[in-house]
Amino acid sequence: MSLFRHGLVSVLLAGLTVPFLLASSSPAVADPIDDARQRLDQARLEAQEAARRHENTLAERAQAEIDIADIQATIPVLQARVAELRANLADRSAALYRRSDPVSQFDIPAGADINDPARRVELASAATRYDENLARELNAAVEELARQEERLRQRTAELDALAVRQEEEKAAFDRAVVEAQRALEKAVALGALRAEGDTPIMGVPVLSAAEVASWYESTSGRQRFPGGITALELATIYIEEGLAAGVRGDIAFAQSIVETGSFGAVGPNNFAGLGACDSCTTMNQFPTPRDGARAQMQHLRNYADPNSRHDQLLFPPSPFWYGNNPDTAIRNFNTFFAKGWAPTWEEMGAGNWATDPTYAGKVLGVYQRMLDFNA
Repeated sequence: MSLFRHGLVSVLLAGLTVPFLLASSSPAVADPIDDARQRLDQARLEAQEAARRHENTLAERAQAEIDIADIQATIPVLQARVAELRANLADRSAALYRRSDPVSQFDIPAGADINDPARRVELASAATRYDENLARELNAAVEELARQEERLRQRTAELDALAVRQEEEKAAFDRAVVEAQRALEKAVALGALRAEGDTPIMGVPVLSAAEVASWYESTSGRQRFPGGITALELATIYIEEGLAAGVRGDIAFAQSIVETGSFGAVGPNNFAGLGACDSCTTMNQFPTPRDGARAQMQHLRNYADPNSRHDQLLFPPSPFWYGNNPDTAIRNFNTFFAKGWAPTWEEMGAGNWATDPTYAGKVLGVYQRMLDFNA
């Protein structure tokens, strides 16, 4: 029986061990937030190193300028000393020629006969040799300083060119830090959304205007919009107006893709089907793209926030949607019948904004494609 038990236990353990080994050998799934944070840390290190190189170059160039200035100040002094020595030599030669050189200019040993002509010539010759040697040394020093100055000027020119390249490099690394920071913020925001399981209408955008526009342009959509604006200009309006109303302009752009068939059927600056219905033949008109986007964002705020009030908006309620009279617009915004009915995009559709029961899935499907493109 003991052998049987041992065999049975072995079989059972074998059955349990295989799945365990398979599971333990599976590669770990990378955490997008950790990955984004590591890329940000690396970008910051590279930016700091680029800044250090640039600072060192500027410091070396500044020192070269100081050295050049010192050389330029020293050379005239040495040249003046050489000129003085040459003048002394000329004076001494003339004095010797006249045999009237003042012996007091030279060091004469104690007890020497200063009136001895041979001795006078010997002393003058020694002084002349000394001055000539000193003059040659000073001339050599001047020439060496001139060569050093030329080398420093060449190095300064090299450092100027290097500093320009490093400035460009530093700017590129700084941009990489900003992009990495943006990627981390996006990863954190997306992680929070996935953790909640819902996609709130209110909040700050995850995607920038440039990212929204880049995705749209990749779909080969229309190149120009009402008023002749570009995709980037329209996306910028969406982000700005979304922030002004407290809603996410990047998802609102995705909503407009669904509402207009990727802006193929745009009403008069109406990108969200405001005023349209299943049996209607017309919809509201807005004088500018910004007016249309503003009305869309403010209406989204009303659907999302049960406590929304006009004084929470950066701009007054749209006169083209809530009423031309400011008091009427305020009253209509504050008393909107569906206020707070859909705090999340998952609750949109089926009577909230649109009758289509698959409306939310369509909007979020577009938004997911935008996220995937900018991942």
